[in-house]
Amino acid sequence: MTKRLVIGCLILGGVFLSVPFTRSQQVPLRIYFVDVGQGHAALIVSPTGKTMLIDGGPDGAGDAAIVPLMESLGLDHLDVMVATHYDGDHIGGLDEVAAAFPPAIAYDSGDLTAPQNSFFFQYRNAVAPQRRQIRPGTIIDLGDGARATCIVVNGQLISGGRVGIFGRRDPLDQLDNSACIGLLIQYGGFDLFISGDLTGGGNNTTDVESIVGQLVGDVDVLQLNHHGSRTGSNPTFLNLLKAEVGIVQVGRDNPFGHPAVQVIDRFINTTPTNGVRPFPPDGDFTPNRPPFVFQTEFSPPGSSVSHQGVAARGTLLIETDGRTYTVTGGRLPRIPFPVDGAEEGIRSDFPPSIVLQTSPIVPQAGESYLVQAQIVDDGDVIAGATLRYRVNEGDEVSVPLRRVSRTDFIGVIPGQPDGALVQYDVVAEDGEGQVSSVRGGYFAGVTPIASLRRNDDWGVPEFLGYPARIIGTVTVGTGSFSRTNTDIYVEDESGGINVFELRTQSVIVDVGARVIVVGRLLPFNGVLKLDVTNPYPYAPFPSPFGVTPTDQIDDVIPRTVTLAEIDESMEGLLVRVDHVRVVDGSIPAPGQNGNLRISDGTGELTLRVLRDTDIPGMATPHRPFSIIGVVGQFDRFRPFDSGYQILPRSRQDFILSSSR
Repeated sequence: MTKRLVIGCLILGGVFLSVPFTRSQQVPLRIYFVDVGQGHAALIVSPTGKTMLIDGGPDGAGDAAIVPLMESLGLDHLDVMVATHYDGDHIGGLDEVAAAFPPAIAYDSGDLTAPQNSFFFQYRNAVAPQRRQIRPGTIIDLGDGARATCIVVNGQLISGGRVGIFGRRDPLDQLDNSACIGLLIQYGGFDLFISGDLTGGGNNTTDVESIVGQLVGDVDVLQLNHHGSRTGSNPTFLNLLKAEVGIVQVGRDNPFGHPAVQVIDRFINTTPTNGVRPFPPDGDFTPNRPPFVFQTEFSPPGSSVSHQGVAARGTLLIETDGRTYTVTGGRLPRIPFPVDGAEEGIRSDFPPSIVLQTSPIVPQAGESYLVQAQIVDDGDVIAGATLRYRVNEGDEVSVPLRRVSRTDFIGVIPGQPDGALVQYDVVAEDGEGQVSSVRGGYFAGVTPIASLRRNDDWGVPEFLGYPARIIGTVTVGTGSFSRTNTDIYVEDESGGINVFELRTQSVIVDVGARVIVVGRLLPFNGVLKLDVTNPYPYAPFPSPFGVTPTDQIDDVIPRTVTLAEIDESMEGLLVRVDHVRVVDGSIPAPGQNGNLRISDGTGELTLRVLRDTDIPGMATPHRPFSIIGVVGQFDRFRPFDSGYQILPRSRQDFILSSSR
């Protein structure tokens, strides 16, 4: 047993020694998260012996892992097969399972997103007589009160609402993942949510998660979407589900960087049902209290990959009697948990879903803000819908939304001056008194960069996802730091910020250009970015985000500082540091990134050299010099208060003293 595994087990054991746990004499509900390498497969065996397989892992996993497991359990049938979507690492092994255990019924999402490849053809042919398209609200009875309910498929929701996943024109889109089936597994007071690779807006995918989270509500266990990829598990979704345990099925040699550092760090720092706020470990290791992440295998190496989960090195098993549950499997001991108590019994009525559309995405100063809400309930009764907003965190204003059709409501927030912070909630109540709410915010008009920066006590930006407009001067131009993405820096009188887009910028801007930038605030390893990637890539509508040059050209003069002065307040600023020496490292070879450690006598800092600049290949200075660059940060873990860097733009930013 490795040191990491021993430590993880000791930590978990220490936390739960005080949890009263008596294993029931009744037959439990068992959920096996099969170790299929890089892929997904979950086998459910109910107390009455009914069986359901959700996904089948990659090609070969059926014969190598799933069928042997089913045989070892003494199973002789498969009642239900579900394909959450058609990626090869989810359906590749289903035809092999079907050959050994023909399912009585095989559910999938139909042919709307079906690919024309061998994985799909083999799956379709294997289950053709039993194949059915699942619908939102479909209930799969597993016996003894256990059931699986379809919450979402193809963007269609159990409430009757829908998320618009079709019609996007974006190479970054992941339609098949956005169309995933989401299943809520319930038994007594135990709840588990599984939704394959469902997207949450990361990497500019469609955010289906946030709306689905309104319907799923509080659960005990969550299978993290897309193996912990950055495309899913957004903060809104995680805060709605409040799961105590997260499951990741991952292959140790996977080349995708699963699970991502940002996702696991976000999950283990989400406050669970009991309201006890987690304490961030501030490092790549297992936390000492819930939420916890359990993985089938170790994560691959890499700085962008999380190693904060506890790896079973084998198939994970959850057993529950509806009052308590245990996690075990592989090399893990049996770890007991109480159910979170958020909900007793099986949920048959769901709260309303709210899907918002707002316009304009960033209003000009004095321009009103239209909020359009699609509000739908499975009981078809909306008892009330309200818009509540605050300006600059002042008193709340509450106004009823006006109903314009059976499912559509509108409200207006009056125009506000430049830089005003507007935060709002849309709240809807159904006929049974169940309430859903959606929170949003924006900055009106033109906002000083410094006003966009405010962190909580864990260093997390408080205005994540808020759209804003700035006007400033370019300090790092197009192509300087990246040839594949937009990665520029802009300053105004109050501060600086990184402007980023997941593609090459169509408008070229040079240092000194005065620009108007509209985007939304997103984090990356401690750096706050104004992301200008088009959030609505639907033809023929143009992007509301982007970089627009003006006719003005400004002088760009870096601020002279010492290394000891560099902290969070300087992030994004162009600075100059004099009397610098290299104390460790050297400038990398052409085409390589590199880190050097520098000192100016007041402190030390990392000098980060990016491969797309002309700096790689130059000689490392051996005499004191001055350096110009923007202040960046690379800190993967909360509270994001370390890892500050200086990033020079070109060789000209190295000001060498003349030789004597």
